[in-house]
Amino acid sequence: MQTARDQIIKLKGEKTKMGDEHEQECALYQKRENEYIQRITKLNKIAFEKATESATSEVLAEEATTDCKWLLARGVPLIAERIVKSDELAKYMFELDEASYNCGRKERYAKGRAAAANNEKDYHFELYKEDCTAAYAAKRREYEFMEFGIVKVVGKLSRKADVGETLKKALGDEDVDAGTSHQG
Repeated sequence: MQTARDQIIKLKGEKTKMGDEHEQECALYQKRENEYIQRITKLNKIAFEKATESATSEVLAEEATTDCKWLLARGVPLIAERIVKSDELAKYMFELDEASYNCGRKERYAKGRAAAANNEKDYHFELYKEDCTAAYAAKRREYEFMEFGIVKVVGKLSRKADVGETLKKALGDEDVDAGTSHQG
C-alpha cells in the first residue's frame, strides 16, 4: 500500500509537472500566435499602403500621359502659333529685313563704298555712315537671344500644381475638358 501511495504521489507530481509544461507550451503557443497575428496585420497594412500608392501612381501616370498627349497634339502647336503671330517676331523680322536690305544696297553702290572708304560725305547716299554688314550680323545674333512673352508665361505656368489644365486655359484651348483624366 505504501508503494501504491508512493506511486500515486509520484504520478501526481508528474501530472503537475506535465500540466505546468503544458501551460507553458500553451502560453508560448499563444505568444507566437499573437506575434504572427501582429505580423500579418502589419503586412496587410503595408500591402494596403502599397496598393494605395500604386493606385495613386497609376492615376498620376495616366494624368501625365494625357497631359503629354495634349501638349504634343494641341499645346505645342498653340505655343508655336502664338510665337509666329507675336509682335516680337514681327518686329525682329522687319528689322532683319531692313538691315539686310541696307547691307545689300550699300554693297551695290560703288559711289557709296568709295565715299565710305575715303570718309567723304555723300549727300545722295547716307548709308556710307553705317556699318551695314555689322548691323546685319548683330541682328542675326539677336535671334539667338529672343525671348517671347508666351514662352515666359508657359514657363511660369508649368510650375503650377495642375500644369495640364493651367496651360489649356492659358492657351485658350477650346477643348479644355476633352479627353483629360482630371475630370472630376
